Amino acid sequence: MMITPFILQTGFPILLAWLAIAGAAGACLRYGVDRLAHRLIPTSLPVGILAVNLSGALFIGLLAGILTAHTGTTGNAWAGEVDPEYHTTWIILSVGFAGSYTTFSGWMVQTAELVEAGDLKDALLNLLLSIVPGILLTLAGIRIGLRL
Repeated sequence: MMITPFILQTGFPILLAWLAIAGAAGACLRYGVDRLAHRLIPTSLPVGILAVNLSGALFIGLLAGILTAHTGTTGNAWAGEVDPEYHTTWIILSVGFAGSYTTFSGWMVQTAELVEAGDLKDALLNLLLSIVPGILLTLAGIRIGLRL
């Protein structure tokens, strides 16, 4: 469901309110997914942040693909190609929701903790399991979104 274009007419304070709401939703969901992943998969790897960041990569790819598809373009789906009618939707969902849902800083802290604990294998595995699948999921999301 897209946020209706009336938001474009309401101004900056309303945009900030929507960003705050989307950010709160993303942060709450991140906490829930992180906890659930740790309960379901007991391991020394930070599986919660991995689950959050990979699902966030798929989400942002889908969003970019869907919003680009509305422009009628078929190229890469980047924010600059989003139809102006959907630009506010892109900002709210990419910056607000996805920005608070995913966490680069949490990923780095947990990777640093693994390094500090001498668990270099899991630290490297955490990096590789995040970067390569993250790029692939984003690209898959874009391709799927373009077809929706």
